[in-house]
Amino acid sequence: MKKLLLGAGLAAVCFTAQADNCDHTRNSLDAIHCSNIIYQKADKELNATYQQLVKKLKVNEKKTLRRAQIRWIKQRDQACTMNSVDMGEVIDSACLLDQTTNRTNWLNDRLRECNTVGCIASKLDN
Repeated sequence: MKKLLLGAGLAAVCFTAQADNCDHTRNSLDAIHCSNIIYQKADKELNATYQQLVKKLKVNEKKTLRRAQIRWIKQRDQACTMNSVDMGEVIDSACLLDQTTNRTNWLNDRLRECNTVGCIASKLDN
């Protein structure tokens, strides 16, 4: 899976000059490049939110969240990867974006709880 994402990322970098405006992509390579940019931003936001939440947690709560996050990553990868006879593993970038956005929203909900009523340890194991 990492090879496919890396390949798509490298292809996108090679064609960066062509993708002047992601609102008006000219071909599928432009679309891949723009999709990659959007996903990278969403992933960066997820990681920043996760780090903010970790700072609010006690040691045991951090461990619980970390285990839940690893479980989520495995579930996300499984949900967004398909096997193709012709191409092997294929990553559904729209699925990755959707899963990442949903997880960021969930992390933001936990962060708001920590900031208002206190961190609820039982909610971190999801």
